Amino acid sequence: MTLSSESSHPNQADTETALRQQLVASLHDERVHATFENIFGDVPVNLRNAKPAGQSFTLWRLLVHLRLCVVDFLDAYRIPGYVEPPVPEGFWPDENASADEGAWRDELAGYHAAMLEFESLLLNPSTDLFSPIPGSDGRTVLRQALACLDHNAYHLGQALLLRRLLGIWSH
Repeated sequence: MTLSSESSHPNQADTETALRQQLVASLHDERVHATFENIFGDVPVNLRNAKPAGQSFTLWRLLVHLRLCVVDFLDAYRIPGYVEPPVPEGFWPDENASADEGAWRDELAGYHAAMLEFESLLLNPSTDLFSPIPGSDGRTVLRQALACLDHNAYHLGQALLLRRLLGIWSH
């Protein structure tokens, strides 16, 4: 076996670009989990606030929670010395909260806007993925991205379960 002086590995900039692209792609990867669009895109108006027997959530409450958490992941980056809101009240609407058509559309738009901002942050080559966010407790942008992926997958699974229990999942 001979060793070559030239590496077949990509350089660090290429590796980091690939990491950024993979992180963003993972947020939408249908091969891994149902997408946000598939889960929340066509929910009948009369079932958005429905709470199946034995469940403590509605699709509306999960939608609001997902948006609030993406905004929280962003705020940890963009607000120096950011302090998270209290749990659970800072991350969940009231247990009996419900949405009309306008509120549902606004939450969908708010989620999409926050995710686009988060994805832009991740794809921006000037965003340092690895160093602690200034004023944070040591969190990095990479940690925020991985936490967002994990968190969204968990709650998208809950929302998919609610759709199944409500009889509105056919994918």
